[in-house]
Amino acid sequence: MKERIKKTWKWLRKHVLNREMLLWVIIAEAIFWSPCIVTGLLAIIVSQWWWTAFGAIIAFWAGPFTPAVPLQIALAMALKKLYQAIKNRRKK
Repeated sequence: MKERIKKTWKWLRKHVLNREMLLWVIIAEAIFWSPCIVTGLLAIIVSQWWWTAFGAIIAFWAGPFTPAVPLQIALAMALKKLYQAIKNRRKK
């Protein structure tokens, strides 16, 4: 079990927890939380009712048993892979 945890930590350090990945994590966070951003802006601009939708979205994803963090990391990695694929295609 200890070796498996060490192996997982090394993989995370190499692929996720580095400077290059920070930009992709920030972009993934903005995409992931965009429904909250939009409903918050709608609450400020259009109607106070949108605060209910904003609160419901936050309450759902901030709950303890939601897969928010793994989904955000997966989205960041997918965006990075997509960017690299497009970049490599343009080089050829």
